[in-house]
Amino acid sequence: MKVFWDNIFIFISLLIILTYGIIEYFYHGKFTNFSNIVGWLIALLIAINYLQKNRRDNQIAKKEEFKKSLEIDAFREINKEIYNFSHLIGNISVYYIDLKSKLLLHEKYSEIQKFNKVEIDFQINQQVVNILKGISNLSLIIESNEIGVIQFDHLKKYIQFKTEDVKELIIDFQKYFFQKTIKDLLTKKGNSEFTKKCDEISDNLFTIQCYLFDYRIVLMNSLFGDIFDTKVPFRRPKDSKYKLLTEVAIKEEVEKELKKREDRYSS
Repeated sequence: MKVFWDNIFIFISLLIILTYGIIEYFYHGKFTNFSNIVGWLIALLIAINYLQKNRRDNQIAKKEEFKKSLEIDAFREINKEIYNFSHLIGNISVYYIDLKSKLLLHEKYSEIQKFNKVEIDFQINQQVVNILKGISNLSLIIESNEIGVIQFDHLKKYIQFKTEDVKELIIDFQKYFFQKTIKDLLTKKGNSEFTKKCDEISDNLFTIQCYLFDYRIVLMNSLFGDIFDTKVPFRRPKDSKYKLLTEVAIKEEVEKELKKREDRYSS
């Protein structure tokens, strides 16, 4: 709006100068002196140059405004899908924590606390389906807005790798679980092995949740940090073994891993 009124002001000023010059010419039959001609010409050139500069600035401002609106829409869509996927894997993580307790409760109160292997097997199978669907939806949304977040593509790929890995963990657990009887699982050795496998899946799912949080913060700071002149702080893991997504997802290493996985799947 300011640019618009600036242009109007320049136009009116230019019009006044030209009108004065025309009146001067027709009234006296000539311009009063050479300095007036030079002054009008200089004023005219300055005005034209200023109008052109304002026009360029206006085009740049409109481009930046359009770009920012696209970035806001992209972040809104991606953030929504991050939340959905994080919520999904969070529930699955809790499921494996709860599964350990269910086994122990079944041992003590078998009549009221059922431990139905067929039902659990079905639930695990559904988890694999949901994880694949969840990561596919997230990837699709990110790729739909790729032009705005292309510089963080390696972060997205790393999250995909880790999701594929935990999916394979769950599939391996399903095979292991199917082969064991409840009696096997209730032995000291069997319960220890069962607990370890459940914890491994739960920990990996929680790590992916953390990476999703990191990815969201990276996008937010990159897209909106300059607007608000501030940035959202990254999480600070108390245990050094837990890393930030930006620490583990090194672009060159991610590309190597992608090539390795593509070769594995194509062979």
